[in-house]
Amino acid sequence: MASNKYVRYKKVMQSLCPTEVDMYREAFNFFDKSRKGYIVADDFERALKRINQVTQTPTTREEAESLVREYDVNGDGKVTFEELVVSIVKRKETKDKDSELQKLFQSFDCDSDGVLNRDELVALLNSLGDKVSATDTEEILADFDENDSGSIQYNEFSKIMKQLV
Repeated sequence: MASNKYVRYKKVMQSLCPTEVDMYREAFNFFDKSRKGYIVADDFERALKRINQVTQTPTTREEAESLVREYDVNGDGKVTFEELVVSIVKRKETKDKDSELQKLFQSFDCDSDGVLNRDELVALLNSLGDKVSATDTEEILADFDENDSGSIQYNEFSKIMKQLV
């Protein structure tokens, strides 16, 4: 039986076009100069120093170690090509979903004040299907309006949508 890691990697790789795979391979090789087949904090740190020379931004060891923690799926302290690709694609998908949620939020924020008032919230929830009662709206506000403003900010909206979906 194939491991979940392998299945996830295979699925991600099949979703990419050859140009994208080449781009990821090139990026990986930029960090893996010794061609070990994996990247460690020293590799990230060396590459970041090269990149940051151009922007004159200081590089810290903590940044490099943070990148290893972010991309090292199995926790062995090494980032393989597979781990890098899966992590980047997963982050991109999350970013795309967040962007879609942001657009949805903005489309119902009729007065563009950055929050959904009760009427805007009702319109949004009704558009998702069932008719929402005043009681439902009050319950949603009680559960998700963290600052008791009587309206829903984007971060609160995001939590609602994650529970609905």
